Amino acid sequence: TYLIRKKLDRLIKDVTVNSLFSGYGFYQNNHLFGIMQSGVFYLRAEGDLAQQLERYGAAPCLASSNNALSLSRYYRLPQTITENDILYREFLHQSIEQVKQQKIDFQLARKKRIKELPNLSIKHERLLLKVNITDVNQLRRIGAEKAYILAKKQGFSINLDFYWNLVAALKNIHVSQLPEAQKEHALAKLNNYLRQEGLRSEKA
Repeated sequence: TYLIRKKLDRLIKDVTVNSLFSGYGFYQNNHLFGIMQSGVFYLRAEGDLAQQLERYGAAPCLASSNNALSLSRYYRLPQTITENDILYREFLHQSIEQVKQQKIDFQLARKKRIKELPNLSIKHERLLLKVNITDVNQLRRIGAEKAYILAKKQGFSINLDFYWNLVAALKNIHVSQLPEAQKEHALAKLNNYLRQEGLRSEKA
């Protein structure tokens, strides 16, 4: 456990380990991304990420009768990954981001009205209703970029503050917590959509 934690801490930092049923859980900022069973480390992955790992030869953890976790989503990594720091770090980051997104999805699924989201008020809800975005699920499906463009095309006087509020709301965080790197990525994504629609790009 000490050796794998030391390596993970070198690759991604701030790794903590807690006892977990018949093994150990590996966390970063309270996000469980890996487990250790019988001295073997397994990385959590689902969907496309799991398929990527399988293409490299990763194998799912086999559940035993005394396991309280669903272990089919945890994968034993081959040496082609664990001995390549760049590749290993990338898969660790993807796993943690997947766990974060699943938590956000779970939290947002419990909310129905748009005004229940962080940063968004009844004013935002009414504006979005006018472009036929009626609830949280619909806003999640459409995304912040397309919602912004729909409002722009309808002639509403909105600016990047409106967009940042949407982006942060869909991450279930206050807009002040949106990191600059994420804002830069989101702005590039928005401007790509704007160009496709023949609209003027936005500047930070």
